[in-house]
Amino acid sequence: MKKVSKWVALVGVLGVGTQAVADGWNGHASLGAGISLDHLSDFSAKGPALHAYLGVESPPGLSLGLLAEVSETWGTELRDAARDNRLERTQLDYKAVGIEARLRFFRDKPITPWVGARLSKSWGSTFTPDAMGNFLRENVDTTSMAFRLGVDGWFSEHWGISAATAFQFCDVKLSRDSVDECAKLIQSVIVGPVLRF
Repeated sequence: MKKVSKWVALVGVLGVGTQAVADGWNGHASLGAGISLDHLSDFSAKGPALHAYLGVESPPGLSLGLLAEVSETWGTELRDAARDNRLERTQLDYKAVGIEARLRFFRDKPITPWVGARLSKSWGSTFTPDAMGNFLRENVDTTSMAFRLGVDGWFSEHWGISAATAFQFCDVKLSRDSVDECAKLIQSVIVGPVLRF
């Protein structure tokens, strides 16, 4: 029953303002590039990230859309015990596809801040050492989530630039030695063009 209530509430919020003029509803599309940063783990991985979003926005400023994100990160160089102590660079890579809800503020202004939350399917890949110092490549499918803060700056009615940062949970999991846990929080910073239609 609680699940049904949540969906009814979401539909209600999206439906608020349907009496408004047609231009109260908008589509949003953005494509951005940036960096993923692994601040909290010992791996200190970082690398490029790409992000795409396509959504529909209701008159109150709440939007729901589809997203895709991919990142490849490289971290600290460590010695691989299984390969004559050769230096290897750790990796925390992922691909994510899912849905994201965003709430925009000051929609009639040239600068519109927003907050967002996403739920997605992530395919993570790690190249990290085990307890014995041997590097292992692992691929893990998982459900992930993120909280995003952003701002859109509009040059015209339809075109602008978007900058956002996200704090991402469980895009990468570590499962070696029977441990099944999410890697530390990953932060991404993305900048790119945004289209309003």
